Amino acid sequence: MKEKEDSIMPFKQQDGVWAPDLPEYPLGTAFSAGDWNQGPGGGRFIPEMRDGLTLAQKVENMRRVGCTHIEFHDTEAPRAQAKQFTQIVHDGGLKIHMCTANLFRRPEFVGSNFASRDAKVRKAAIEYTKDYIEVGINIFDADVYVYWNGSNGIVIPLSTDYMGAYKRTAESLQEILEWMIKTYGAEKALCFAFEPKPNEPPGWSIPADVGEAMAIVSMLPAKLQPFIGFNPETCHSQMGGKRYAMELGLAASLGKLFYTHLNGGSENPKFDEDRAFGDINFSTAVEIVYTLKEVGYNYVVGMDVQPLPGDTNEQQAESIARSIRNFKRALACCERIDNEELTALRNKGDQAGIADLFSRAVSGVE
Repeated sequence: MKEKEDSIMPFKQQDGVWAPDLPEYPLGTAFSAGDWNQGPGGGRFIPEMRDGLTLAQKVENMRRVGCTHIEFHDTEAPRAQAKQFTQIVHDGGLKIHMCTANLFRRPEFVGSNFASRDAKVRKAAIEYTKDYIEVGINIFDADVYVYWNGSNGIVIPLSTDYMGAYKRTAESLQEILEWMIKTYGAEKALCFAFEPKPNEPPGWSIPADVGEAMAIVSMLPAKLQPFIGFNPETCHSQMGGKRYAMELGLAASLGKLFYTHLNGGSENPKFDEDRAFGDINFSTAVEIVYTLKEVGYNYVVGMDVQPLPGDTNEQQAESIARSIRNFKRALACCERIDNEELTALRNKGDQAGIADLFSRAVSGVE
């Protein structure tokens, strides 16, 4: 296991090209969840059912259910409290793996962020991002910075110029990456991960999926492209009609699977349900875990899951706990898949045989 040390930075050179140098863990031994994954709940149609918790209480819950890491938005752990919060996290036995600026709940971003036609809005989004990258490097000692597209997109047709929206998004990212590398050097630059989503809160989001995110990355200067990758999320992928495991494969084929956010949903274009990983379709969870094994993903596994609407105060972290248990159950199912048999069936194009092999692995019944 390669733990993060002072001499190990997020990027290293391989054959003259910069590549991520993330801390490595055997798959299924390191898990993270967000500060936002516990709390009172509530929303447009659901009442608040639980009490708010202190950070120390959240950290204790997370450690108890099997997390090794935590992650923050800048609205949850603002710069002024970042040192204090970092100490609470460390005292509770966790590390901070990921940080992200909130570019969706602030009023100035109601119409978009990096794609905005308003230069002042784009500048604000860029400055919030730079500020929290600084916090991530200098205070949190984080490994990954995530940009979730959030409000980036459109609500009604023709509300922006579409070609320009993609270009402005790329230009904003270029400014951030150039600043980060100039300020901290390539060795200390955080792994910057795109988290795409097809809609919600906008009607149509930019980028919608890993393919669109890669198209935006391709607009960047070649020297910057190694520093940006992806954080695909299960529900986001499913909302766009994608097969999440296939999006993992696409990101990995590009060398850009920097992180994952796992959860569960109805596997059709609904909304971002953020149910526990494996709750709704366990066979899909097995497919996802097998794919992570197959592509050689050996990093922290992120769980972005919310409590069920009726969960009690005592169940604040139960969705996280169940996600970790289901991941390990899926990993055990994967051990029942004979890799040589699967390869032979794939080579023969024996779809029926593959389906039966998979069913046997998931069910544990011959």
